[in-house]
Amino acid sequence: MADYKYWLIKLENKIFWLYLNRPDKKNAFDLNVFDELERILEEDIKQNLGEVRVLVITTSLDEIFTVGLDIKWLVTLEESEAGDMTRHLQKIYKMVENLPIPVISAIKGLNLTAGFELMLCTDIIIAADNAKFGQVETKWGMTPAAGSTQRLLRLIGPSKAKDLIFTSRIINAEEALKIGLINELVPLRDLETKVKEVANMMIKNSGKAITLSKQLIKMGIYSNEEGFQMECNAFHERFSSGEPKKKLTNFLKRSET
Repeated sequence: MADYKYWLIKLENKIFWLYLNRPDKKNAFDLNVFDELERILEEDIKQNLGEVRVLVITTSLDEIFTVGLDIKWLVTLEESEAGDMTRHLQKIYKMVENLPIPVISAIKGLNLTAGFELMLCTDIIIAADNAKFGQVETKWGMTPAAGSTQRLLRLIGPSKAKDLIFTSRIINAEEALKIGLINELVPLRDLETKVKEVANMMIKNSGKAITLSKQLIKMGIYSNEEGFQMECNAFHERFSSGEPKKKLTNFLKRSET
């Protein structure tokens, strides 16, 4: 397997561990991080499904999963590129969602925007007791860009999804468990052990039966492709207005003084 700049990978007992690893930027996502993720999915996972039975997406840091999209990248993004950017993100995230194997999110620390939306593409979400979650785009004058307006409501219902998106508030792991956002909540020290336990239960079962079950469950979930396209259009419209760049630039100026 190749080495990557922003992700650490290992295959251990048929479990593929994928660690987001950009500590100098608090694991912020930019185009390079997304492109490496796409390469890993295509070259290291999809081409080795005979050896990989479960994918675990997590972080190399205990206190941060990700702060979300890299603000310095966003403020340099041309308004005309916003639509293409969201379509690119959605394509990669659908690759995660459509993998024929179980995908587990193991969340530690703060998980915002891009990481939150990536988590929604996985099958099982197990969180440490220090985890925090937020879909905070409306704070910056934007809409979610990578599928949250479509996936979040399927997981926790439209009313709670509106609450999180409209208020941009950050919730702790206890509230996330209460509203059904995560499957399990464990102490930070026990997170990896619990993930291994769940993954090994899956590995003992028929891989083909799990793949078919995953496909059938997805068919049972209402999927509106027009909704994903409208999300792209909405993000493009909001980003092109100039309001997000103004808010983000002012935030960067305050944080650097």
